[in-house]
Amino acid sequence: MESTSVQPTQRIRTSVWLALLLVAAVAWAIVLQQALAMGNMTQGMATMGAQPASVLIFLPLWISMMVAMMFPAIAPVVTLFATIGQRRCATGQPAAPTWLFLAGYLMVWSLFGVAAYLLSLIVPAIGMMAAGLRLDNPAASGLILIFAGLYQLSPLKGVCLAHCRSPLSVILHHWHDGRLGAFRMGFEHGAYCLGCCWGLMLVLFAVGLMNLAWMIVLTIVIFAEKIVAYGPQISKLTAVGLILFGLFTLVTSIK
Repeated sequence: MESTSVQPTQRIRTSVWLALLLVAAVAWAIVLQQALAMGNMTQGMATMGAQPASVLIFLPLWISMMVAMMFPAIAPVVTLFATIGQRRCATGQPAAPTWLFLAGYLMVWSLFGVAAYLLSLIVPAIGMMAAGLRLDNPAASGLILIFAGLYQLSPLKGVCLAHCRSPLSVILHHWHDGRLGAFRMGFEHGAYCLGCCWGLMLVLFAVGLMNLAWMIVLTIVIFAEKIVAYGPQISKLTAVGLILFGLFTLVTSIK
């Protein structure tokens, strides 16, 4: 596949970005509404202790969170995938719909959500309706924040971030034909994205899964890491910030 054949037109780029941002905005609205509802519910249950949310609440809300936080950052690779599909259709070749790529991508984060839900059954403090470990167990929260910061500096993070920052490489070197191939491409890209961002997701376990302020901060960090010119440097600055915040949380937990 020639690299020149996957250069998106302005129309495709604009359409994909607007579509993903619109879906992300809807997801943010869902998360905001649920966060406010859960805040009221949690206050009412304060005397009963933290209770894990039902899986029917946890997983759909988790997927909404991932859409809200991740979709803006994957717009470049989705744009290139959509471009290939349009070029194939124009020449009479079979083309898989872009939603299959997105479905494969979300499958990875859904599986991670299942793992997070199972963990919340064991540790209710990290559940959807809980305030996070920083309130219930600040020492554990501090260690998680430090670990998340150290992971930001790890070689695995660097490899996964480099992949996520190279959408053209994803298309040229990881292409699979057909509808199943589109799903597989999305799943593979999602796996790299998980490898890049799972450490940042741990931060939400420390500060609260439904902590809107931290969700916004992490969304900005994820977008900046993957899109802007100095993404790797931003990743390292984030690492320093998380380590310092973790150390502060750890020290202040000692009484």
